[in-house]
Amino acid sequence: MGPHRQAVRTRLIFTLLLALAGSAPAVAASRGMTTLWMVGEPLVPAGERQVSRLDYVFKHRLLPTGLAELSEGSAAASAAGLAPDAQLIEVQTPGATVFCDPVIRSKKLVGHAQPCFVDGDGDGRFEGSFFTTSVTKGILTIQGKRPGTPKAIAPLAYRRLDPSAFREQMFLGLQYRGNANIVGNHVFDVKYGTEEHSGSLTTRVLHKKRNIPGSTEVLGGRFTILAASENGITVRIDQPLPPEPFGVLQTTTYRVY
Repeated sequence: MGPHRQAVRTRLIFTLLLALAGSAPAVAASRGMTTLWMVGEPLVPAGERQVSRLDYVFKHRLLPTGLAELSEGSAAASAAGLAPDAQLIEVQTPGATVFCDPVIRSKKLVGHAQPCFVDGDGDGRFEGSFFTTSVTKGILTIQGKRPGTPKAIAPLAYRRLDPSAFREQMFLGLQYRGNANIVGNHVFDVKYGTEEHSGSLTTRVLHKKRNIPGSTEVLGGRFTILAASENGITVRIDQPLPPEPFGVLQTTTYRVY
């Protein structure tokens, strides 16, 4: 076998496919984990405005679909570097309630970095824990399967909170990347994360030069480019991003040559 090239792609999870998979009987017995976020309120003006390179056309707050707060300190939480009142976000998985630390931690040379806790019987107390890895840096994205037998811990009480109480300031946005290409088409990135650490989908959004003025739809929202100049573009938000779940899936492709 010859040398190979590795390509990592981060792409959008389609809500409909997730809903169908989550309700399928064959998935009910699995331990697969999926991380979903919810699109929140807009963080940029909705009217007509000028957008320069690296500005955002859309920018919305990103919230977890489930949020919990530890009710007390514990040896397990302390060992994981969590405060007694740490907030955790819910990870969707059949057959158990799982919450994980939303703050992206650097992966060690070997092993995993993200602490997660398991409430197997739904009594409001975690009785197991495990460590895993976020496959994206901007937002917590857990892929793979949870362990069949997580590490046993002393019962750790938690309480559910409204997701709007999430303390971390995360966003989902459409960033303008300019038109510095041979045909002058306008390019946008779907970005997510925090101001300090963000990621983006592999596939970019393209608005062709010849379609100005004209509209583009993305993630359920719609905007119109009214005019373009050397300083950027003039846009109008026709429809903001809807309050729907958002998630990403990372895949790795190997090419042998």
